Amino acid sequence: MALDDDTRRGPEVSLLTGLDMSHITLCPAIAFNKIVGGRYKLHILCVLHRGPQRFGEIGRSLVKGGLGKPVTPRILSRELKGMTEMGLLHRKEYPVVPKKVEYSLAPRGKALLPILSEIVRWGATGAHEDILEISQTGQ
Repeated sequence: MALDDDTRRGPEVSLLTGLDMSHITLCPAIAFNKIVGGRYKLHILCVLHRGPQRFGEIGRSLVKGGLGKPVTPRILSRELKGMTEMGLLHRKEYPVVPKKVEYSLAPRGKALLPILSEIVRWGATGAHEDILEISQTGQ
C-alpha cells in the first residue's frame, strides 16, 4: 500500500505536548536519540556541565559513573569528535608540548542540560534500577 503525503507526516499538533508540529519533518524523539543516543554522550554532557575537562578527566569520570567499566580511548575520541561536529561541544587546543586539549559545552550542548536534569531527577527515584533489574532477569 502506497503512503500518501498525509500518512508520512506526523500530527499537526503533538498529542503529548499540545504544541504545533506542522513545521517539523522529523519526530523530535527520534532526532534526540540520533543526537545523544549511544552509551556515553549523555554522561559526557553531565561531566562537562561542571566545566571544561581534558580527555583523560572525561574518561575517568565515565568509569566512575558507568559501573566501573572503562571507556576505550578510541570510543571516547569518536564520541567527543562527533559531539564537537554536531556543535554540542567546543574543543580548545592549546599550543603547548605535550599537547593539551580541553572540551566544554557549546550553547547547543548547554541547551540539553534541562532535559538531562529531568533524566537525573527521574533516576533519583530509583525507577531505572527497577526497570533494568526486570530486563536483566528476563521477566
